[in-house]
Amino acid sequence: MSWDVYLMKTASNREKDLEEVMEVVPMPCWRELKTMLHGRFPDLISGYAHLDEGIWFPVLSSPDYALEFNLAVEREDEPLRGILFSRPGCGERWAYPLKFLCELLDARIMDCGEGVFWDWENLPEWIAGGL
Repeated sequence: MSWDVYLMKTASNREKDLEEVMEVVPMPCWRELKTMLHGRFPDLISGYAHLDEGIWFPVLSSPDYALEFNLAVEREDEPLRGILFSRPGCGERWAYPLKFLCELLDARIMDCGEGVFWDWENLPEWIAGGL
């Protein structure tokens, strides 16, 4: 398992690993996604993480988790092709928002290090403990 995970949606959402993915299905744009998430996570955008290169990442945080959203889009109205989460292991319930996003968007989480998709029913304890 790596510290980087990628949320993506495919037509079938049944691929076992990244090599089987032929096409990624667009998801809502960031502006729409913020609105969709605000009811469940009123603290959605508690700030933005800033990188030296001038890139700003929205941050979802609470006492139980902290997630940085790497959206890979230039504008808020561009459909998202995926969301990269770097170091998603902060806080006790860090996996909960990831699972919620998967359900909301009918998407999946892929481990970037291993190139395999998470199976929410058979997670290692270090991930399942964060739900």
